[in-house]
Amino acid sequence: MQIIESLEAIDPADFPDGSCVAIGKFDGLHLGHRAILERIHTAAVAEGARSVAFTFSNHPLSLLSPEHCPRPLMSRLQRLEAIESIGLDVCVMVDFDAAFAAIPAREFVTDVLVGRLNARHIIMGGDFRFGHRGAGDGDLLRELGTQIGFVAEVVDAVMDDEVGQVSSSRIREAIGSGDVQTARRMMGRPVSVRGEVVHGDARGRELGFPTANLGRTVEGLVPADGVYAGWALIDGTRHEAAISIGNNPTFTPDEISRVEAFLLDFSGDLYGRSMELQFAERLRGTERFGSLEALVEQMRADVARTRQVLAR
Repeated sequence: MQIIESLEAIDPADFPDGSCVAIGKFDGLHLGHRAILERIHTAAVAEGARSVAFTFSNHPLSLLSPEHCPRPLMSRLQRLEAIESIGLDVCVMVDFDAAFAAIPAREFVTDVLVGRLNARHIIMGGDFRFGHRGAGDGDLLRELGTQIGFVAEVVDAVMDDEVGQVSSSRIREAIGSGDVQTARRMMGRPVSVRGEVVHGDARGRELGFPTANLGRTVEGLVPADGVYAGWALIDGTRHEAAISIGNNPTFTPDEISRVEAFLLDFSGDLYGRSMELQFAERLRGTERFGSLEALVEQMRADVARTRQVLAR
């Protein structure tokens, strides 16, 4: 997949047969986003054009209203990988800066999408807004499509029979409360975080449960503190894992939360390697235990429960 990181880098010569473009923030790449991107991919194949996702490297609110800017569900790289997995030809991921925010809505469509990308088909979600002060909406896109001669398509929000409307904000709320099952249902895949395995305090090893600790820089939105059943993905191999998020209130109640995983039936050195953790179900919250014996007993129960959950 070709990645373009600025408007100036878009070369109209790269789109001689036109393009089909999906525009949106695509944070979390949930089922609604996938519906839009899969639709534009299908249209591009049918029309013999290049399929393009147009998005931003940062959330627009990080510029417009930083105090209200939500935490991202995915890192930039995670989003690019997820978009590429759908099979799109190009991802335009630009910085949402003051210059971009000042582009009028009509100019964004006529000069950028049509003028630079030679868009013949443009699709967006019904709640997406574009252009200066968010003046562009589905009605304007349809109007411009009629005037200029491209297909304008506005897709309604995806509804789930159990959880209702699928949205990035609802996924963020679910993850923040530890409800990784609801988040997974809206995303169509497990909630996941990843990072480099670093040295911890070796306390788990001393207790018979050696854990792999993720470094302080973690990609993805970390769920609420607690113990989870899930998987650890290392070099393409998935291992069952009991995952702990928190500050270890029994030993270090004043430390910041950290992410660590005990890989079931695994032995080996993971330090310095990349590890992705995928969450299946929250087993319990964090607790402070009065003795090592009580802690070890609970850890054994967590491992047993993890096996039961993942067996399903």
